[in-house]
Amino acid sequence: MARYSKIGVIGSGTIGTEIIEHILRATELELAFVLVSSADSTTRPDLPAGVVTTDAEEALATPVDLVIEAAVPGVLADLAPRFLEGADVCGFSCTALADPAIEQAVRHACAASGHAFYVPHGAILALDGIADGRALLENVTVTTSKSGPSLGIGEDASGILFEGPAREVCARFPRNVNVHAAIALAGLGFDRTVSRVVAVPGLKTMQHHVEVKGQGLEWDIRVSSRSLGGITGAYTPQSALGSIDRLLGGSGIVVA
Repeated sequence: MARYSKIGVIGSGTIGTEIIEHILRATELELAFVLVSSADSTTRPDLPAGVVTTDAEEALATPVDLVIEAAVPGVLADLAPRFLEGADVCGFSCTALADPAIEQAVRHACAASGHAFYVPHGAILALDGIADGRALLENVTVTTSKSGPSLGIGEDASGILFEGPAREVCARFPRNVNVHAAIALAGLGFDRTVSRVVAVPGLKTMQHHVEVKGQGLEWDIRVSSRSLGGITGAYTPQSALGSIDRLLGGSGIVVA
């Protein structure tokens, strides 16, 4: 049996659309709302009448069990603490939490309401292992390599564009380094996690390299996913559905 029954979704881009369609296929779930920007409001005529809204206050007033954000960091920053007053939240734009005030607001809302904020693993692997081994970790470095257009800059961009704390890279590339934010939240935090962003002209894949060292352990994790033409790799939408399925619960053998 599903843990949640009424689901709200924020965003209808590549990942949001996959999540929306996944929910609609599940007969035991109700898609309570889809909150989109005004520019996107006319792009989803296939959805049930009354589900799509551009009014955040309307979405906030809709009773739901779980809100899934797949929009942009600014939206998550504005709305997550308020939604947490009455529902759990799964936020894919977790670079928003690199702002200490936003992270504090989310943590305070969770403590006050008893609800949870879920950080999906997105484009990376082994987030659970990093979280489980947090007490043993000493150094974590995350390197993301993408083409210039995938980073929102010119196609001729080349070389290391940033190297420093994850907190700073989340401010510089908020829509490209959710992997860094997730690893920071799972492990050593935004200030002790080292981030590196590299532009590679003509690169057709999105590559993430995570180097972890600690007491009695050393991990080297490499992930590569074909670009879908924007900031999202081919693996991420499928990863998102896996995360949602684990949140929703189920029966049989479940890999957590």
